[in-house]
This record gives sequence, C-alpha cells and structure tokens, in this order.
Amino acid sequence: MQQQAIPYVRSRVNCPERLSLSSDDDVTNANQTVYWQFQLNLQTPVLDARRCQLIRATIPNIQLQLPDYQLGFFYWSLPTATTTPDISHLRCVRFYPSYFIAPTGYTTFQRNHFIADPTEFVSHLNTAAAASGDSVTYNPYWVSADVTFAYNSARKIITFTGNTAGRFYAPVGYNDPILATVLNGTAASLITTPNANNIANTTPQPFLAQHTLNLRVGYAMSGGAKGRQSFGAGNAVYADITNVAYANAVSVPVDSFPNLVYTNTVSVYLSFLSGASLTSNNRHNLLAVVPVQAQPLAVNNYIAATSNLLTKLSQTIQNIVVELRDDNDQPFYLPDSAQTSLELSFSYQEKAF
Repeated sequence: MQQQAIPYVRSRVNCPERLSLSSDDDVTNANQTVYWQFQLNLQTPVLDARRCQLIRATIPNIQLQLPDYQLGFFYWSLPTATTTPDISHLRCVRFYPSYFIAPTGYTTFQRNHFIADPTEFVSHLNTAAAASGDSVTYNPYWVSADVTFAYNSARKIITFTGNTAGRFYAPVGYNDPILATVLNGTAASLITTPNANNIANTTPQPFLAQHTLNLRVGYAMSGGAKGRQSFGAGNAVYADITNVAYANAVSVPVDSFPNLVYTNTVSVYLSFLSGASLTSNNRHNLLAVVPVQAQPLAVNNYIAATSNLLTKLSQTIQNIVVELRDDNDQPFYLPDSAQTSLELSFSYQEKAF
C-alpha cells in the first residue's frame, strides 16, 4: 500500500502579510560610519511566499548635490585652434572628495560640500581653479588660474573662459579615449589626494567612467559627435556645441544646464528576489525604483501607487541583504544616523494553518 505524503503545514507566524525592514537592525555595519547596504537576519523566517511588493519606503536624502565620483572638470588647452589634442593638452579642475581629511598644514584644496544653487557652484569652481585651489603634486593636469567660470542668471547656464594668452580652449567629452585613461587609472600621470597621516602617501581620486563634472556644469557632449551648431565644421573632440576651440578671454558655449541633483532615483535591491526583475545593466533582484522627491537633508517618503507583484522568490526568506544604488548604479551612501525603512507585502498561494 502506497504511503500518503504528509501535507506541509505552515505556521501563521511564518506567513506575514507585512514585513517591516529597518537599516537600524543591520547585523554587519556596527563598525562603519556609512552604509549603502544592510543585512537582516529574521528570527522568524518567511516561508513559501508567492508574491512580494514594496508598499512603502522611507529613505533619507542625506546627500550632497555632487557625487564624490564625479568631481573632475576636464578641458583642452591647445596651442592653436585646430590642434588635435593629446594628453599633454589635458587640464583638470577638481574638487576633493567630501570625506577628504587634509594632512597638517595642507590647505591647497577645495573639498566637495553642500551647494545651494548655481551661483555657489560657480564660486566653488572658481576657488578650485584659482591659485591655491589645488596642487600639481596631486593633480598634474591642473594649471593655476588657467580658467574662470561664470553663471548667467538670465539664461541659467554656466560657462568657462580660458585665461592664458595664446591658448585655445574646449571642453573634453565624457567619452573621450584620452580622458578614459585618466578615469580608469591607466594614464602615466594620475590625479590623487594626500593621505591625512602621511602627506607623502597618496590615494587615487575616485572617478567613474563617462561621468565627469563637465556633465554637472552643463558641458554634456561625449566628444565623439558633432554639436548642433557645428554645421559640419569643427572637430568633434572639442566637445562644445560648435566643436570649436576658443581663444582666451572668449566664453566657451555650453550645450546644457547645471545639474545639482545627486540622483533622480534610488534603486532598492533584495537578495531573495532571484530572477524576479531585470535592469538594463543586467541586475536580476530589483525590488523597486524609488523616486527622490525630497530636498537634500530631508526624508524621502514613497508609497506605491499601483500593484506591482514580484513572483520569483526564495522559498525561505530569513537572511536578507538590502542594497541602495543611485542613477549610475553606484552605492547610495547614507550616514549611520540616517535610518532607511522598507515595508513589504507578501501573499501566499494558500493558507493551511
């Protein structure tokens, strides 16, 4: 006689319809000052959930306006208006990362900090570009007082102007192959910062490929395409709207507007969503994309307006890793004082209690 299978019975406590997650309960982050992911170990596992959805999220927007990986403004300084640039013509005005701690006596730097508006942004840029704004020891592409930035409040644009007589200036495109060697660390000369404990030791400036401060200022061309005002002339490597290098004292025209939004969204990933979603950068565990609607230093509150159920879940949900990422798939860092909370809804195929 064939023995009947014993039916699997779930307890009510293993089948919650709501699950609240808090970064405050992280089991891995005790010795760190910031976080972008946190791990939670549920004392009571969730069993056999069939559908999951984010119904509420509270994510503090404790961020500056500029990511620390996007702090280099790159431009060409050329001997003629038609010179094809090489790395000897590359120049950079940069901010030091917000977390930079200067060695004793080191003052020639401008740190990334809170920027209230484009006027303050320009002031920040001009301080970094001016004498004592940086050091060629750590930024070999910096030339003191070589450029000046200006904000046109009527047109809402920021432009830069070269200051050295006999030189011609143009922005570097974010996808320029020469620039790429600096951003990826393969160039002969790299941009660094001195270490706080020993000025002789250095740390590489953080960069992200194809993400320069030029994009934040408003020079948003790649360096591989003609601008709308080039009319077939000019060199695409001069990444301004006309593809022309401009003489000193002439403002270089811009193609976009200042961007002081750190990120438009925060993507929330959960470890137990294997194959439940797909992103354009081939991530398979996206829970939701949360719009950032709060001002900096405020709290972003999100409530799902529609039902978007995810159905490919782990059978047992107990150890949960939550990740927060920005528009560029980079970690969305928050201080430990900023608490992230998520509320999930679960549903089940049947209830056999």
